Amino acid sequence: MKLCLRCNQYFQDEVKLCPTDRVALEFVGKDPLIGALINNRFAVDAVIGKGASGIVYKASRLIMGGKVAIKVLHACPDMDPKSLDKFHREVTALENLRHPNIVNLWESGMTVDKQPYLVMDYIEGISLSDVISSMGRLPADRIIDITQQVCHGLTEAHRQGFVHRDIKPENIVLDSSSSQDFVKLCDFGISYSAFENNLPKASQPATVSGSPAYMSPEQCRGLPLTPKSDIYSLALVVFEMFTGRRPVVANSSKEYMLKTVKEKLPLMNTVAPQLGIPEPVDLVVAKALQKNPQDRQVSAQHFADDLAAACYGSGFACIKGAKQKHIEGLQKQVGRVSERLGGQNP
Repeated sequence: MKLCLRCNQYFQDEVKLCPTDRVALEFVGKDPLIGALINNRFAVDAVIGKGASGIVYKASRLIMGGKVAIKVLHACPDMDPKSLDKFHREVTALENLRHPNIVNLWESGMTVDKQPYLVMDYIEGISLSDVISSMGRLPADRIIDITQQVCHGLTEAHRQGFVHRDIKPENIVLDSSSSQDFVKLCDFGISYSAFENNLPKASQPATVSGSPAYMSPEQCRGLPLTPKSDIYSLALVVFEMFTGRRPVVANSSKEYMLKTVKEKLPLMNTVAPQLGIPEPVDLVVAKALQKNPQDRQVSAQHFADDLAAACYGSGFACIKGAKQKHIEGLQKQVGRVSERLGGQNP
């Protein structure tokens, strides 16, 4: 069975493109869980998405009512008891991660077919990837607002010892229940916990997880991760919001990873000179895209604040209403930001 991720219509395996949306269909398995009961509490209604680590379903909550999203991870035949224990331990920690800009994870367990599942908020909204696809590029003030909200969520995750390690436009959802952009950061399903960095090398994860187009150099190399890996990935997203394209162009996952590790990334003004992006703005993003994590901003919030200071201080974004007082504070930073970044060689 195949699914169109735009209209949520199902098709037979031999159909390649959605007749209505003319986009490639996603294979969702011969027997998706539609109609199944999970933990005798959730009735699966439909497939709403698919990722590298599993399929996401929309489900009805039988006792309390309302809708939830259930991500069923791909079954791993060789998943041993230790791996399952690690999965449940990390998910238990994530269940305590509560923040307005993070999709809540409510519970976890195993299906009758021994597939791990996660129960999350169901969000009515549009992904940032769809926004970029339809608009090409976003105005600077909207980019600042989205980036600030993502960084608020990341700051809380990092404070609790988690690295998201899959920051990409598809995992940033703009909640449509609000008249303004209200960001929800999704998919902590492959998040990396701080304790993994402290494991003996032989016990550390042997696989590289993430989306190659948005992975940091250290992630591509399978090295221990820190919050600065998320800063790099977010900077790639910000680059795409400003220019409408990714800084790295590649035809395969392997090519993306090789270029990320070996090639110097271009400045935004190099790929989109017609946009007139001010140098301070370009340098903030370039700093976050440094190969060495130590050369990036010290935290996600520093990255967001430096970006806002550079945009408002250079007049590249407009100051609106209630934000005036906060922006005046940020504008005072722009001189310091320019001083810090001016001498660097991105």
